[in-house]
Amino acid sequence: MYSLDINFLKDREVRVFQTRPRTRPGAPADRRPLVYGLIGALVPLALVGGYWLYTRNQVNQLQARSVQLDAELAAIQSQLQEVSAIQGQIDAVRAENAAFVSVFNEIVPWSALLQDLRDRTPARVQITRLSQDAGVTPATNPEAPPPKAGGISVEGVACSFDDVNDFALVLKRSPLLESSTVSIDRAQRQSELLDPTVDGRCPGTPLDTPSFLVDYTIRANITDTPASELVDELERQGAVGLVTRLRALRETGVSGQ
Repeated sequence: MYSLDINFLKDREVRVFQTRPRTRPGAPADRRPLVYGLIGALVPLALVGGYWLYTRNQVNQLQARSVQLDAELAAIQSQLQEVSAIQGQIDAVRAENAAFVSVFNEIVPWSALLQDLRDRTPARVQITRLSQDAGVTPATNPEAPPPKAGGISVEGVACSFDDVNDFALVLKRSPLLESSTVSIDRAQRQSELLDPTVDGRCPGTPLDTPSFLVDYTIRANITDTPASELVDELERQGAVGLVTRLRALRETGVSGQ
């Protein structure tokens, strides 16, 4: 018999094996990837930490600024309270000055009023009595309050009704009286002739002319014009004391003139 020999070695592929170097037991491994990973993780943390530190610093600065502003505000409020107190004192002084001035402004010295009446009394008129009253109430408004300064009542005798009328017209021009309130309250001729041997004769009356005297009463309200506006007139009438005070107030600016 024949035997069949097959050589499998010829058909077998020759493979080349590369040997890998064995890692030495004591050699360290490559840690660069780990380091890179840690760095990648720490960078955001560092950024967050830096931003936190920055914001924390800003907060501290703002808190310090707030404390400073609170201190400045407290100082300003204290100053405002002082200013308010000073303003209150100023207002009180102004109120006192205003009251002080109003007292002088409402004064019409009787000495000035008497002198003014004396200067305005005609030669044919005599004043026998002068008194102060509540004043004349306007006929158009009887409910009106009485004048603050009051009024005067002038009584006397005149040589004629015309002389009484002339006297009333002259009194209307007085700056110390309210011209619209000057009125003849009474004018009545006496029943007996004037006796030249006893009472004399009216000025300008002829010797042989009989004359009757006329009793009259004239009323008027005293002016409510502030005395500070009547300085020149008061000075002409001799009210030196009041004029001096008013001018002193004017010079200091208190009277508002």
